[in-house]
Amino acid sequence: MFLSKIREKREAELKRQKQSTMKKAGLAFLVGSTISAVVTLFTAPKSGKEMRQDVKVKVEEGTEVVKDSAAKLANKTSEVVDDVLSKGQTIKDKVVLKINATKKNAKDTAEDVADSAEAIMDTVKEEVSELTENEHDKK
Repeated sequence: MFLSKIREKREAELKRQKQSTMKKAGLAFLVGSTISAVVTLFTAPKSGKEMRQDVKVKVEEGTEVVKDSAAKLANKTSEVVDDVLSKGQTIKDKVVLKINATKKNAKDTAEDVADSAEAIMDTVKEEVSELTENEHDKK
């Protein structure tokens, strides 16, 4: 059990590092592409009027791409937040049910109450683990 937790933490860290590397590579590609486009535009043998028109068109295209990406990101973020809230409500409901069941059996021994508390914690851990796995899978 101890080794599996260590392995899970290591795998999560490796996955996070890969994602970080991919983000950096994507950003570097985007910056390089932008610089290349600007240099190409200003070194092309065109008149000033044609150049300004080309720059205007490229800026409009870039603006549309940014708007589309922002809309997609906003939708994805909204979906993730809704999912997290739903999972949190599910966890809360399960804990409340377990606590109420424990309250009804007030005559239980201290050992039975401790077992019930442990079961509640196991349920919470499982739900949090599932939520974490789902969030990592979505990324």
